[in-house]
This record gives sequence, C-alpha cells and structure tokens, in this order.
Amino acid sequence: MNSNNIIETGKTSMVSIKGEIDIYSIEKFRASIEKEIMTQATQIILDCSELSYMDSTGMGVLIELRNKSKEMGQRIIMMNPRPNIKKLLSLTGVDKIIEIVDNPAN
Repeated sequence: MNSNNIIETGKTSMVSIKGEIDIYSIEKFRASIEKEIMTQATQIILDCSELSYMDSTGMGVLIELRNKSKEMGQRIIMMNPRPNIKKLLSLTGVDKIIEIVDNPAN
C-alpha cells in the first residue's frame, strides 16, 4: 500500500491509496489516515482508484478509522473504488457507514 500523495485543500484532505491493503501494509495505511484525522479537515477523501485489493484486516481498520473520524466530527469518503472493492464493501455492509462516490463533488 502506497499513500504518499496527500493533498489538502481547505477543509478536505485527499489521500491516494495504491496497491493493496492487507496484513502486511495495514500499519502504513492506519498511520497515514490517522495523521489526517488529527488535522482540522472536515472530510478525508480516500482516492481508491488505484487500490487493487483489500482483505478483512483492511476492512476492520477502515471501520475503526471511520469511527475515530466520526468522533472528531469528520467523515471519510471513498472515491472511485474498483468494482471488486465496491463489491466487498457492499457484501460486508461497510457501504452503509462509509460514503462511496465516483467523484468527490457528488
């Protein structure tokens, strides 16, 4: 998982997630999103267009991070997830608690 591209505009942070989120990369994913949660951003957009895979570890941490951001008055939005990731989010019900968009302006 590579999330080096972080763009902050006003009260929005956008983090580009690339590769895989699994047990081997989960700590880097967690650290990069927790850093954004500590900012004053009202929303954190995860650009998932280059995210190819997410396992159950990734799903668990995603939910954990969503809960932390909600406590801070922020929201996490997943943008442009690939069909396999969208299906996983739908099957697990995560799409009910994390907003998924094809474009952040929607």
